[in-house]
Amino acid sequence: MSVFREIVYRSPGAHSGPPGKTYDYLGVFSQAEIDAALAAGWCRTLVDACTDKAAAIDPPLVEAVEDPAPADDAPPTREELRAKAAEIGLEYDGRISDKKLLMMINDALKR
Repeated sequence: MSVFREIVYRSPGAHSGPPGKTYDYLGVFSQAEIDAALAAGWCRTLVDACTDKAAAIDPPLVEAVEDPAPADDAPPTREELRAKAAEIGLEYDGRISDKKLLMMINDALKR
């Protein structure tokens, strides 16, 4: 599992921030990525990013790599269950509970 070493911020961006401000954030994984992001105008804090001194920059220099494994032990979401059921061709009533759908998927995968 990949773990962010730090999160850096920039403004403007896609997320609502302090009144009248927006921001983006980026997880960086190494000191080299942190240094590159800071050199390109990213900031260590949201407050710094949303001040008038912070310069807007082009899209991120590095992309966060999403680990396909869940970061926690949370049960699958309804959307994940629906996607898996569709993937294996499992037909079910839309009123079925998540717990029952998970059991059906597990049974179908065992076959």
